[in-house]
Amino acid sequence: MSSILYWDNLYRENKHLSIWPWSNLVSLCLRFSPLRLADDEFSVLEVGCGAGANIPFFLSYTNNYYGIDGSEHIISKLKDTFAPVKKNFIVGDFTEALPFENQFDLVVDRAASTHNNTQSIRNYLSLAHSKLKTGGLLIILDWFSTQHSGFNEGKACSVDYVRSDYFTGPFANVGVVHFFDKPLITELTKDFELLHLEHTQVEIEGNDSVSASWSLVLKKNS
Repeated sequence: MSSILYWDNLYRENKHLSIWPWSNLVSLCLRFSPLRLADDEFSVLEVGCGAGANIPFFLSYTNNYYGIDGSEHIISKLKDTFAPVKKNFIVGDFTEALPFENQFDLVVDRAASTHNNTQSIRNYLSLAHSKLKTGGLLIILDWFSTQHSGFNEGKACSVDYVRSDYFTGPFANVGVVHFFDKPLITELTKDFELLHLEHTQVEIEGNDSVSASWSLVLKKNS
């Protein structure tokens, strides 16, 4: 089963329905992008937009918000909730195509591409690069780190950095999970200028687990 179907099932079961903007996303977008100075031409694409937690934040700055997600169920819900921009939502696999006519000032990926294998992530990064305007930014949050406890808990797949078959914990029933270290990130993002690379590690008291992830700000120069 593809990760898209796993996530569609979770949404239909009313799971992973985050409704508040992620604070690290807000922080990096306002720190690095000209979002706060957005004009009528400024446009944002969110890949794997999920239940729409970040949409109100972006709509407070621009009406040119676009979202793509593999779940037909969740996109239908978003079109009802955010009716003024409903035409800007697309059901699709963002690792295979970004079927939007326009280019974007900002592409945002919050823990979306990390649920794919390495080749799919390469495809996605190439597509994101092609859909960004020159000088545009790709902001990626929560690419899970190889320092994350989950890296040693899941079933190893044919690719060293990919794990699957989680039945408990934060990765339960989400399909594959890709983990990253700095050399892999450097190699995958070589077509961009890396403006910011942040590694966050949190130890969870009481269960001896570690949550660790990367955040990136990438710029398209040409």
